[in-house]
Amino acid sequence: MAEPTSEGGRTWRGQTIEERRAGRRQLLIEAGIELFGTRGYANTPVKAICEEAGLTERYFYETFEDRESLLDAINSMIHEDCREATVRAIEGSPDDLELSMRAGLTAFAHELTRDPRRARIQEIEVVGVSAEMERKRRETIHTFAGIVADRIRELGGREEVGSLRLDVVSLGLVGSVNEQLIDYVLGYIEIEIEDLVENQTAAFATVAGRFLGPQAGTTT
Repeated sequence: MAEPTSEGGRTWRGQTIEERRAGRRQLLIEAGIELFGTRGYANTPVKAICEEAGLTERYFYETFEDRESLLDAINSMIHEDCREATVRAIEGSPDDLELSMRAGLTAFAHELTRDPRRARIQEIEVVGVSAEMERKRRETIHTFAGIVADRIRELGGREEVGSLRLDVVSLGLVGSVNEQLIDYVLGYIEIEIEDLVENQTAAFATVAGRFLGPQAGTTT
């Protein structure tokens, strides 16, 4: 029997309406990760998501506007997890360009690839879904480029070196990581993740190092 809560709501089997809604949302997110990350977004209708979650379509549309809004929620969650891991690793690293880049790249790679389904969603399934999703995907790439540029600035890096611009170069470095991870996820390149990070670190340290003075932010 439902009982009033102290906030004036009602409970059922010990859960408030808000708690049940949150639980259903989590089930749908888990179903989306499983299906988008294995069979693909284009091959996953709402009905399949509901069957995977054990819910009716009524509950799906109470929670998400459409299939794309579920993809957006999942991708935003993955992005935030990767961003937090990357920033935390960089902030905990020494004031050294190469060590900072290795720490950040390692954290990002391991956070993203710890679940191949999540990696596939962020690196592959969100591409080309809609103009709005493309805008958000570009924002994500620029967010990580900003993280790289900010760290270089913290180490005394300049905004421009001749015709080179820090914001443009940082964007290119992040883009290269993105392409490498797509190939890694799809199996187009066979490499251990630690070796992939070392290749990325070498590129970051060499190119980004152009923005530092001869003594700043370099290992001794």
